[in-house]
Amino acid sequence: MSDNATGITKGKCYGFVTVRLHPEHGYFGGLLVLNALARPMEFHCTLPVKPSRAQSILYGPTLHDFVCGEQIARALLSKAKSAPAAVFTDTSPVLSVRHFLSVPIGWLESNVEEHQTALALPDSNANRDYKSFKLDDVVLKVPSEFQEDGQVILASWKQQAPQIDLLEPFSRITEALFEANPVAKAA
Repeated sequence: MSDNATGITKGKCYGFVTVRLHPEHGYFGGLLVLNALARPMEFHCTLPVKPSRAQSILYGPTLHDFVCGEQIARALLSKAKSAPAAVFTDTSPVLSVRHFLSVPIGWLESNVEEHQTALALPDSNANRDYKSFKLDDVVLKVPSEFQEDGQVILASWKQQAPQIDLLEPFSRITEALFEANPVAKAA
């Protein structure tokens, strides 16, 4: 179903955002929007983003949040024509985009080793206060200041999309990022 005035598709779909860091070329981000059947509706990716030395100094420990959330995730989500019911990330710094969105976003924390790649970013927000929720076999974390997002995500997910493996879309995004940016494969 589409809103003719905006072109935005409405209905239950879910966004998956990830960011990978290549040591030489910088940050690469991707957004995959899936319908409730786990079929792709949209895919967007960024060119490499490499912060300057001055930005690294000035942003200090908040650099990952700035680049991953405020620059990459914000740009990706602004390109989306679909309005996801929720956005999931496997990269905790992406959560900083929540200050610019009205859509709930949650970080899927997983201990599954095969999900981790050499280019994955560690949790740079170890001291951040999160509210945790159990969602399928993973832990969903939302920043405490947006803890209502957790309840909204749980309610929507249990109604519409329990058949989607929550971690699998991130593998698809990472592979698509490597296809779109072959330089990232060299890591």
